[in-house]
Amino acid sequence: MVQREVPIDVYPTDQSRQQIVFDQLRRGILAGTFAAGSRLPATRAFADEAGVARQTVVLAYERLAAEGYVQARAGSGTYVTSDLPDAAPVSASPPREAALSLSRRGMALAGLPVSATPGTLGAFPLLTPGVPAPDLFPAAAWLRCSARVLKTMAPEIASYPPAQGLLSLRTQIAAHLAVTRGLIADVETIIVTSGTQQGLRLAAELLLDPGDRAWVEDPGYIAGRGALLSAGIAIVPVPSDADGIDVAAGIRAAPCARLALVAPSHATPLGGALPIGRRLALLDWASRARAWVLEDDCDSEFRWEGKPLPPLAALDPAGRVIYCGTFSKTLAPALRVGFMVVPPPLVAAFVRLHALSDRGTGGLTQAVLAEFMRDGQLAPHIRRMRTEYARRRVALLAAMARHAPALAPVQAPGGLHQVAMLPPGMNEAAMVAACHSRGLAVAPLGAYHSGGSAKAGLVMGFAGLPVAMAGDAARRLGAASRQTAGV
Repeated sequence: MVQREVPIDVYPTDQSRQQIVFDQLRRGILAGTFAAGSRLPATRAFADEAGVARQTVVLAYERLAAEGYVQARAGSGTYVTSDLPDAAPVSASPPREAALSLSRRGMALAGLPVSATPGTLGAFPLLTPGVPAPDLFPAAAWLRCSARVLKTMAPEIASYPPAQGLLSLRTQIAAHLAVTRGLIADVETIIVTSGTQQGLRLAAELLLDPGDRAWVEDPGYIAGRGALLSAGIAIVPVPSDADGIDVAAGIRAAPCARLALVAPSHATPLGGALPIGRRLALLDWASRARAWVLEDDCDSEFRWEGKPLPPLAALDPAGRVIYCGTFSKTLAPALRVGFMVVPPPLVAAFVRLHALSDRGTGGLTQAVLAEFMRDGQLAPHIRRMRTEYARRRVALLAAMARHAPALAPVQAPGGLHQVAMLPPGMNEAAMVAACHSRGLAVAPLGAYHSGGSAKAGLVMGFAGLPVAMAGDAARRLGAASRQTAGV
């Protein structure tokens, strides 16, 4: 009798049942379970045993015969062929050590961190850093804009999108930057990307050679650091404090570096904003060293203290700054739409590499976003989010003061996450594990450091935490800290 490896009746279609029968018999023939020249069970008997229709087995046998695994003999039955196909594999099982097939470069890339938080805490963990609130996404307005775009369905939307991005979206981005950031950008210098991450990787591949050195903030943006490392760049950790990256320290460490990756409006994760003195010093260094500055301006819209400072790109007289923005923080990461403002001489090269890497960012999403912005929906949406995020931030800090007093919040002028330092002697890894066991997706501060020692702390997001849930989250933090202190 035939031993079934998978219950065939859990598969809903005749076609899938036929595939399972075929695969089982093929594996049995290749493994020697059905020896060469042996007779297969009659189709009716096989069907009764497997619990499928006889026609399903007949079609599977016919396919085996067509591929040379069996031969049908009139009036006698179906027999395993004595000469299997030349291309038949020795084993249908994958190799146990699949990683051994990776190149040295591949193994290095596979080990690079993308995030400091695990993806195994359930669908809606609390306090995930840097993620906007899904409950505030303007679904109704987005749906209306989608309907209008689909109704017209221009050819450029249905086909491969322009590698530089739809002109309609680039026009809206230029207007948005002029109003919100004081950055005047020609639409011909704007390139639409699949998020900031892709923009950073494009810049690393085009502007640097493997082995070239680049400054990164320490602590700093984990995925940005990974984008440079994946391009073969040698990173130089530069201390970042309450005022952002320490330019003087960077010059001392690597005066001839070819690039600096910075977030001058809100450094990750401590939140420092570069004062004008450091901004000018950074631009002066880049001009003298003929280096490039990658400006990550991902969440500059959300500032809680003081007035927003202008982007570096607006102060750059030498054309050494490449400005990177995204809609992942203002709308949703799932959109995968970001943009770059690139010095004019570099535009053609960036567009070509973008085309080679993924044929351009999804045209339909670009078109809906352009319509959303043209319809005047983005600006009021950001204002609503800014107001609500401020409420959520205040609520979390107040709740922490009541229920988790051992944690010391770090004051930051903006951003969507909050850093809290642990008391002296508390083990960071143990505290993070205790939080994760309670459904809190906090990240260890140490993960954001790329060199040297770090003070123990937590990085937690407040944007996705409704005010009504702040107390519950803070109580979980307090319980985790008491558990860790008692270890």
